[in-house]
Amino acid sequence: MLAYLPLFCIVVIFCISFNLHFLKSSKFNKMIAFIGNEHVRTFEREYENTHADLWAFGHRKRKATRITFSNVEPFEIFEEYEYEHILLIEKMCHIPFFFYTETVVEYKLENKTVATLWPRLSKMPPEAENALEWYDGTVNVINL
Repeated sequence: MLAYLPLFCIVVIFCISFNLHFLKSSKFNKMIAFIGNEHVRTFEREYENTHADLWAFGHRKRKATRITFSNVEPFEIFEEYEYEHILLIEKMCHIPFFFYTETVVEYKLENKTVATLWPRLSKMPPEAENALEWYDGTVNVINL
């Protein structure tokens, strides 16, 4: 009976390692968060070929291949999974990515904010809705 103890320990260690490495870790180090009112399918179609994890906040859970649904704040997920950048999309349109930036980038269309790109900062905003009002640093504006 004691001969099977090392085999049992190996199986348990393998299962824990597999779970932590493949199931709990994110696939990419970038996060695209959709907080807008449009349909989630349009968001999925627009960003399905990007090298980033897709998240939808405040939407009903639907059958989607790449989107993860959540009801908590996007910045909490951003902190939990240790992403490098988060792109908060408020309105669907084509947005050029500049993930190499170290400053906050605000994307505007017709003088309205459609998205914001946030690098990892020492202190992140508490909520996504008024994040730019909370932030007091430099914001680069890109007009689409």
